Amino acid sequence: MTIHEQLARLRLSFTPVLAPNYGNLDPTASSALWSAITQAVPLLAQLAIVNVDDCTAPLADPIKSTLRTGRKQGGRFLVPADPASRSHDYQDMDSSAVWTWQQLAKLIGGMTQQQVNDTLEALAMAAFGDDILRIGFRGAFAAPNTDPVTYPMGEDVTVGWPTLAKDADPDGLRVLRDPVVFDTSGAGSYADLDAMVYTLIARLPATHRDDPRLRVWVGGDLLRAHKQAYLQPGLVRDKDQHLKIADLPVITSQHMASTHLAVTFPENLQVLTLTHSHRLNAGDIGNSNSWAIRYNRIQSYALGDPTAYTAFDAVTLATQE
Repeated sequence: MTIHEQLARLRLSFTPVLAPNYGNLDPTASSALWSAITQAVPLLAQLAIVNVDDCTAPLADPIKSTLRTGRKQGGRFLVPADPASRSHDYQDMDSSAVWTWQQLAKLIGGMTQQQVNDTLEALAMAAFGDDILRIGFRGAFAAPNTDPVTYPMGEDVTVGWPTLAKDADPDGLRVLRDPVVFDTSGAGSYADLDAMVYTLIARLPATHRDDPRLRVWVGGDLLRAHKQAYLQPGLVRDKDQHLKIADLPVITSQHMASTHLAVTFPENLQVLTLTHSHRLNAGDIGNSNSWAIRYNRIQSYALGDPTAYTAFDAVTLATQE
């Protein structure tokens, strides 16, 4: 069987039809596609992936945390739910994994049909999932035309979680605007991440400070500087062999800014997608001698509760002499 025939017979795990018949995905196939993406990029499975039926309708924020159980003589003990609601800025999101025919010949030549299916699906889903995180952590604005040369981390695709948190906190009560210097010698604003994280926890509302779901989200350079200063080779902080900072579990990603530092819980980071907007295509790209898997949808990023997100806006690593 030729490569052309194998690509024409391509069937991804979440689609019931062959590649030439891909198009708009029904809710079942859309859910299965997202399952494949989260399996390829496990961090996404910890976040809130939300399908939205109407992107023009505001979503209700979580019910405020307060005492709702008690009693009242001669009546009922009633506490209003009082949820707020917010609208979100949805954008057309177009993802693609493109190969030349020469690349495909090297990649899948000699494979069985099932191996071709599995290989191309794994590569495309990992690429799409990485982009979802990359834009979520680094997105700053939505430009009419994306410029990956100027903004290689997707800063111009749409607004991601750190920018959303900053916009929701104009007074700088939770996203701290003053620049700080991380210097393990003690000559800067902070000498260790524990102190920085305790500062952030103190900025959370009292109802969130002891939430067991809280995690420290930290960029690679900042985390390495902390480890090099305070952890001996092989040393860990808990019996499960995971580093903890300020007694909280740590999450890092290559897609975060290198000195990113925030405290929130994973479910607070949301990816919102219009339910019937999922469209998948696999096939030739015009006359470009290329073949691609493409995934288009209407999507937005959101914070479930903006008050449950605290961060330093500008952290600089001191230069060690």
